[in-house]
Amino acid sequence: MRFEIRNRPDGKFVECSCRGTVTSDAMQVAVADMRQIEGYAGGLGALWDFRQADLSSFSVDDMKSLLDFMDQTPKRRSARVALIVARKPDVMLLELWRAISSDRYGQSTKIFEDYEAACLWLLSPD
Repeated sequence: MRFEIRNRPDGKFVECSCRGTVTSDAMQVAVADMRQIEGYAGGLGALWDFRQADLSSFSVDDMKSLLDFMDQTPKRRSARVALIVARKPDVMLLELWRAISSDRYGQSTKIFEDYEAACLWLLSPD
């Protein structure tokens, strides 16, 4: 998987666009890079764009491995995370991710199929 992390010019949230086959190892690298962004650990919102990614090989074991990796660092406070996908099967897979990770982190996660809707949710007040 290849990914590109961009800070929004307004500083409201950070975006990570993913392309190619998603694996646990690649996601760990992306998460580690996101954690280097100023404000991310303190609750800066994140938009993960998987519209150009292939999630078909991302398994439950991959999810567990990624969760174990994420458990090694402090929880983020009051963060919003938007996940954008292009296909219905990806929505189902990320709903599973959201279900198993929801109680483990200080963040609210929502899945979108529309970029603008995801941005509006991240920018909306609590």
